[in-house]
Amino acid sequence: MFDFLLSQLQNLNLRKLKTAAAVLPVLLLILACFYFIPSAYGSKLTAGFTPEFMGRQDGNLGLQSKYGLKIHTIVISDAVMYKACFEKELDVISGYSTDGRLKAYGLVVLDDDKKIFPPYYAAPVVRDDALKKFPDLEPTLNLLSGKINDSVMTDLNYRTDYLHQSPERVAKDFLTAHNLYRPERGGNAGLVRIGSKIFGEQYILASMYTMLIKGYTDCDVATKTGLGGTKICFDALTNNQIDLYPEYTGTGLLAILQPPQKEIDAVAGDKEKTYTYVKNEFEKRYKIKWLQPIGFNNAYALMMRKKQADDLGVKNISNLKQYLERK
Repeated sequence: MFDFLLSQLQNLNLRKLKTAAAVLPVLLLILACFYFIPSAYGSKLTAGFTPEFMGRQDGNLGLQSKYGLKIHTIVISDAVMYKACFEKELDVISGYSTDGRLKAYGLVVLDDDKKIFPPYYAAPVVRDDALKKFPDLEPTLNLLSGKINDSVMTDLNYRTDYLHQSPERVAKDFLTAHNLYRPERGGNAGLVRIGSKIFGEQYILASMYTMLIKGYTDCDVATKTGLGGTKICFDALTNNQIDLYPEYTGTGLLAILQPPQKEIDAVAGDKEKTYTYVKNEFEKRYKIKWLQPIGFNNAYALMMRKKQADDLGVKNISNLKQYLERK
């Protein structure tokens, strides 16, 4: 429509051009309204979703296809989304189930009762040749197995992101509280290279693994934290630039392995099946081993202010859909 209007302007004389110039902004405003009205019409609540969440099957596409969820939606940056919900500018947001901002802003995760979000259980992924080179590495990394659940990881993230405590301090406090911390042994039996993605949770885990390796083995550690996203970390691992980094089962399944949809559907609703699938495929394709899961599930989630969710009786995503459809 805009291209058509521009083509017509080229054929107008000066007087008509002045008239058209005055009318054109009004026309554009009317056209813009057609973009916003359909999603807003009839909705009691407003959602804020990130651009990535909008385009994912384990995101807004799944909410529409599996739940039939229709809600007025605003595309918004992750950097301001949580605070906007806290300040009642948004009612529902997408996020991560162990994000420290849950605690900071009094938010609650809605249960994904139809299981559109695959499990994202964290575990260290390590190259096979590194495990052979450092025999004590696997049992040392597995000391964290089952030690950190969702609420504990949320609290650790909160301390780093909002209390501005260093990842090293948070990691050491946790290891000390669980009788896992040991002084460095000053190892000289080789160098283990640890990578991480570029957010606080990964920095904390990398610090924990660093302290465990230095305290329980005769190896030294070099860290390459804040490498970026999944592709950069995984490429560094497969190209022998790092020996290990913390990864998530859902990311391994959807972002790295990218199997046919029927294989995703067969495992994505079950944490054990997802873990077994990615473990076997990583070993077969890349000679990389998934060690034992740490315990927490940092999955996509829908969130609301806790008081609002309690007042509306919304505990899961189906409850949210039912509320929106009430007359």
